Amino acid sequence: MLEKSVAQQQVSVSQNQPETTHKSNKKIIFFVSIPIVILQIIIAYLLVLDLNSKNEVSNNAQKQLKPQIPEGKVVDEYKISESEFVSTHPEFLFVVKDLIVNPAGTGGMRYLLTSVGIEVTNERAFAEIQSKEIIVNDILINVLSNKTLEELSDVSKRKDLRREIARKVDDILTQGKVRNIYFSKFIIQ
Repeated sequence: MLEKSVAQQQVSVSQNQPETTHKSNKKIIFFVSIPIVILQIIIAYLLVLDLNSKNEVSNNAQKQLKPQIPEGKVVDEYKISESEFVSTHPEFLFVVKDLIVNPAGTGGMRYLLTSVGIEVTNERAFAEIQSKEIIVNDILINVLSNKTLEELSDVSKRKDLRREIARKVDDILTQGKVRNIYFSKFIIQ
């Protein structure tokens, strides 16, 4: 009997040892993982701060270099991106997003996907172009669908394409003029 009770005590002691070992393993994992998580949070915070400071510096530099466009003049060169312009003059940029047209001579087998920004000179012209959105879309579709794939693919002809669109949109405006045309998306498939 005495042997049975000693054997039972040894079994109970041996069962308790894995629990304490298991608890100590959990404590070690807990105390090691907490500093690692804190270190990761600190690194992420520093990276975000670094990226924000770089963006602020580049935004300040871009504001200083922003070109001045005289009223009523159509700019031939693509000076600033649509997003840069919208951030400084969002009220004067009319955007037609995701316009799809079939270029001339493709028999409907190819298409152009484009987004076009039309910069106008003042608020009245912007209100007018908004009210004539369907006419502007029709102008864009007609101009772009009358161009062949070769004409649309040739980057050197984009300036002429911008001028043609600006001239035709100018013809329907009575309250102002088109300053510039921006292509924020120009995909030929």
